[in-house]
Amino acid sequence: MREHAVVVAGAGPTGLMLAGELALAGVDVAIVERRPDQELAGTRAGGLSARTLEILDQRGIVDRFLAEGQTAQVTGFAVMRLDISDFPTRHNYGLALRQKHIERILAGWVNELAVPIYRSLEVTGFAQDDRGVTIELSDGASLRAGYLVGCDGGRSLVRKVAGIAFEGWDPTTGNILAEVEMEEEPPLGIHRTALGIYAFGREEYEIHDGKIVFAKEGPIGVMVPEKNAGAMTEPTLDDLREALIAAFGTDYGLHRVNWISRFTDMSRQAMAYRKGRVFLAGEGEGLEFWDYRAKAQAANALERAIGDAQPCRSLFPGGERHVARSLARHLSCRAPSGCGPRVAHDDGATS
Repeated sequence: MREHAVVVAGAGPTGLMLAGELALAGVDVAIVERRPDQELAGTRAGGLSARTLEILDQRGIVDRFLAEGQTAQVTGFAVMRLDISDFPTRHNYGLALRQKHIERILAGWVNELAVPIYRSLEVTGFAQDDRGVTIELSDGASLRAGYLVGCDGGRSLVRKVAGIAFEGWDPTTGNILAEVEMEEEPPLGIHRTALGIYAFGREEYEIHDGKIVFAKEGPIGVMVPEKNAGAMTEPTLDDLREALIAAFGTDYGLHRVNWISRFTDMSRQAMAYRKGRVFLAGEGEGLEFWDYRAKAQAANALERAIGDAQPCRSLFPGGERHVARSLARHLSCRAPSGCGPRVAHDDGATS
């Protein structure tokens, strides 16, 4: 049985960043990831905040991200654009960069740190004792670790097996997100209507004077509100067509869907971030943001893994959950509607 000091379940942004933090501290860490590589189906985050860039700068890798993205004043609150260009930081801007590139760059950094990633595998169960955690994998093999950290998304198996409650708000609104082929070009950009917020765009774009200029060709990315916020089935081309016609009187010649999913304004938070030798980080602990809390969890897990008796709670007076609750309330005001929790995809990703 292979052994590590720490095993991280999930090679998304949180898992990769945590593994990098631990590796820098000399901790024997490994990642278990269900995907065969860092390729992402569909869309996820579209950029990095100033604070995230500062954290990456502290690790000496921010230039890798800046080289591939586009800086702009993208900070906002309740749909209002805020200019932070006079903030006292080297990174007084946001960075437009698709999550697939963010993950690829982070994975490259983690690879340089010689962190093993067990790909095409999932954590299917675990059992912990006083000395560590025995982790069951989808191929029938097992790993042994001093600690297990669940960075495996909003539907975290690690959280469920650990028996940690995941409380919060049920969805009140829902949206369909898709990449499609259309015979006619729709009006690119964001449109606020009586029926909700609609958006059309292309994956490739440039930012000029703070404005997005989309590529002239390529599939169309679409976001439309849907009537049933609690829908449990996968959306269809007909669902998307119906929503477009209701708002614009046309489906713009919609004839092919490359991928389609839905997201809602559901917001949940784990009632504990640790149970014995099992930690939660990222969307496994709450369907929101990853940079601040991933940093706190990385420090906490790191100190435990290297034998420090005191967890790193001093970083955040009142504890990590107090910070998470405050940030959740803050993000509720930042939501596109100006009210309600931040949107979360049904597969655990946020946007």
